[in-house]
Amino acid sequence: MASFFDDISNLISVAITPALLLLGVMIQMRVLNNRLDRISDRSETLEHRLSSGSGLRSPLVHELSVLRRRSNAIHRAFGMSTSCMILICSIVVALFVGDSVHLRLDSLIAYSFAFTMLLLVGSFSLLLHEIFIASHSLPATTLHRRQPEGLN
Repeated sequence: MASFFDDISNLISVAITPALLLLGVMIQMRVLNNRLDRISDRSETLEHRLSSGSGLRSPLVHELSVLRRRSNAIHRAFGMSTSCMILICSIVVALFVGDSVHLRLDSLIAYSFAFTMLLLVGSFSLLLHEIFIASHSLPATTLHRRQPEGLN
């Protein structure tokens, strides 16, 4: 009976790593969601200004197109993160099923974990891409302000 509990405790400790990875991906998805909320709020404001005729049309249309590019990057990052989470859950299921039915799923689990990491890298890359779009779309006066001479 002791060997059963030894095997189960080992299996549970192996399953903890994907659970912690799930937590990290959930935190990343929260960051993505917050960024998407801000993009959405700004888009609504700009569309209202555009429809009411306040402000110059060209800068408003340009900023809306930048916001659209940013939201597309966030949506793709969400898709990759969600796929990553589904694959992590599948790995945990494969760990338990493989152990209980005595199947050799080592290769499947290893390849699935590697693919999970690729999805996570892709998601973080898209987040970084969105940040680059946001920072490069700032007005030139904000990005390249000259520092007063005495503050160097």
